[in-house]
Formats: sequence, C-alpha cells, structure tokens
Amino acid sequence: MSNITLITPTDKLYTSETSILLVYPTSKIKEQLQNILAEYDCNIHIYLYELEKDHEIEWLFDVQALCDYTIIDVDNCTAVVRDLVSFMISKDSTYWLTNGSGSYYNVISKKQIFDLDFLKSKIGGSIVEKQQ
Repeated sequence: MSNITLITPTDKLYTSETSILLVYPTSKIKEQLQNILAEYDCNIHIYLYELEKDHEIEWLFDVQALCDYTIIDVDNCTAVVRDLVSFMISKDSTYWLTNGSGSYYNVISKKQIFDLDFLKSKIGGSIVEKQQ
C-alpha cells in the first residue's frame, strides 16, 4: 500500500516522490486513483485543487510545474479555472477529462482521458525508475 501525502493550496513539497495534481476531480476519479495507488508500495504526493473562491492561481501553476502528472476534470472546473484550462492542457504532463463533445481542447492536446487506467503503467514505471 502506498504512503500518500495529500497537499492543498497553498502548501508545496519539494521532494523527489512521484506527484500528481488533481484539478476538480469527481469522487469517481478520486476513488479510482485510490484503487490504483493501493496496488503499489511507494511514497506519492497528491496535490488537490478544488477551491470555489479565493483562487490560488499562482499556486496552481507552480504545482503543475512541480508535478509528474496533472489531471483536470474540465467539466467540474469553476469559470475562473476554466479560463486557464487551455494553457494547462498544453503542458506535456497534463491529461484531461470532459463529457463534452466538439471540444477545441483536442487541437491543443491529444491527452484526453476517460478514466485513470493509463496511470497504472505511468506510476509503475515512475516508481521503478526512482527506486533504481
């Protein structure tokens, strides 16, 4: 079982552990991530951004740069954060979910996901690399 550290605005940890930023995840995504992490024995940092007001946009950008993976649920983002989504999904480490169709986000990034199954190979690979 993983040792998970949950981090929220305005905290940051500068370590070498695998880190994931979740931006407005649904409870389904949180549960799926928990199930995936239960399969591994590692230290992992989960940054969680779910602010409804008093947004910490600078923190959000800083943490995205720190994290190995960013997962954004576009449909749950507030209007303030949704204005920033196109910039955020343009980053190589960012994956995004939406139930909407005809999105222009596909032009910016081909990393649309529908669940977190892709993380199994990504996290497993990261853990092996960092342990060597």
